Amino acid sequence: MVLTVSLRRSTGYSHWGTWIHLQSLFIITTTFFCFCLSDAASFASGIVGDASSRFRNHPRRTFGLANIVKPSGRNKPNEQCWAETSRLSSENPSVDRAESDAAFYVHIPYCRRRCRYCDFAIVPIGPVETSGREEMNSSFAERQNTGFRLMDISYRDTVLAEIEMILRTTKRPRTLRSIYFGGGTPSLAPVSSIKSILEAILDGPNSPFVLADDAEITIEMDPGTFDLTKLRSLKEIGFNRISLGVQSFDDSILEAIGRVHRCSDVLECINMIKTVFGDEANYSIDLISGLPGLNLAKWVETLQTALSFSPNHLSLYDLQVEQGTVFHRWYREDDDPGPALKPAVSYPADYMPLPSVGDCAFMYKYASGYLKSRGYEHYEISSYAYTGSNKGAASSPRRNGRSRHNQIYWEIGSDWYAAGLGATSSLNRHSFQRPRQMADYLSWVKGQDGKDIPSWLLDEPSIAFDVDCRSDDIDFLSDTIMTRLRTADGLSLDWIANTFQEGETKVSAVLRGAELALSLDMAHTVEENNAERYLRLSDPVGFLFSNSIISSIFVELEGVCGH
Repeated sequence: MVLTVSLRRSTGYSHWGTWIHLQSLFIITTTFFCFCLSDAASFASGIVGDASSRFRNHPRRTFGLANIVKPSGRNKPNEQCWAETSRLSSENPSVDRAESDAAFYVHIPYCRRRCRYCDFAIVPIGPVETSGREEMNSSFAERQNTGFRLMDISYRDTVLAEIEMILRTTKRPRTLRSIYFGGGTPSLAPVSSIKSILEAILDGPNSPFVLADDAEITIEMDPGTFDLTKLRSLKEIGFNRISLGVQSFDDSILEAIGRVHRCSDVLECINMIKTVFGDEANYSIDLISGLPGLNLAKWVETLQTALSFSPNHLSLYDLQVEQGTVFHRWYREDDDPGPALKPAVSYPADYMPLPSVGDCAFMYKYASGYLKSRGYEHYEISSYAYTGSNKGAASSPRRNGRSRHNQIYWEIGSDWYAAGLGATSSLNRHSFQRPRQMADYLSWVKGQDGKDIPSWLLDEPSIAFDVDCRSDDIDFLSDTIMTRLRTADGLSLDWIANTFQEGETKVSAVLRGAELALSLDMAHTVEENNAERYLRLSDPVGFLFSNSIISSIFVELEGVCGH
């Protein structure tokens, strides 16, 4: 049986209807959670257990919330997200974050082709030349490049128009801790387009945005989509962090999942990054477990190869088979949603089977233990930040390698702006997702001209940020529980008690929902910061079963809140 909490990610974050599914999930969740935990003893045996151990009862493909990712729309199987509401600071539950703190996400949808697992808001552009070189191999290639340049101009101008609307309607100064160009593959866009968008955000007429002193400006890049010249240009215009979509170092696996690059491209691009940014380059490597053809030995080798490059951040995602993708036609299970009968499928020569459920669970556990032993902090279900002495971060909880942009998404009290195809912004509890189809997005932006300020763009402070207001907004609470329990820092129980009407009653409901996990050491409560109470999921087992644990908490909250 598969239990999947329906967390849908676009690019930014789209809303999750938490309570809609609770009635149907109640029996499934309770039965499934207990059934899965029957093997708890094997999980408890250690983070890096015997490679032959099997986890037959583990949820298929989606280990709790492990497949949710960084708030960009990278071409990854788990780039699914939901729109969070405004939240109070997790660092101090009695004080909201500074009003000026915010982030800005820009979606660049271009991809050379759609990967076989991808269901995101992208535009396949084919093998066009995007590095800045002018030579063409054929008249067809020249026409293809001309078509892409014309499309890019249209898209860039539309994004600039949306940014101009944001500048015009933002009435108070905002300090940006992060600007993030996600996709898609932003490194396929011309540097001139990226520069004009970045300048519009920071230097546009009456722009309210200023960069924090330690702000990160990140761009997602795929191996084989840039050269030294392009990389130097990106550094010159302000980019200081790179998220590199590696996914695998095995050429046969890369071919099977529909990626264009090969391992040699990865080695070349990492050398270029270190040439341009130095040995202390701030970059992240994205990898996917559970891929076709991946076994335990190859996964161990994958992690070892990744660490040989000394990245200061790793994002590890488990494959999620999404409806509408090539992989859904190939690998859909009998209990997956979709047509009652599987269509006839013609498999290509590079088809490979998926690893077993047990192997996928072991990959997650092994990665957690191995990376922590090598100086990486497992600070979020899918994210690892280097904190070893070589980076000088051992005594600093900021934690040199933590992604500032991802941190903003998981914080209580954060705002983020967004622009571009399918992107989702969240401002003062107003969340909004842009259209996912190019023609729809272009028409939508054009239709905003001359309109009054839309509600989803309002960023005026509201009573939602007043800690004295005992809000009963259950969507607010449920979103916060989801985002905080996916982090190593955990969920502040005192924040719940101090923020909501009958707060201690809700705290009791949360603890009842987590009771089984607490009894099996999959979760624990701690007191920190002047006896402030936190609920945290254990690493890695609690993270593996976070989906079931959180669903159980929601069932208990439903009874308390009368939904």
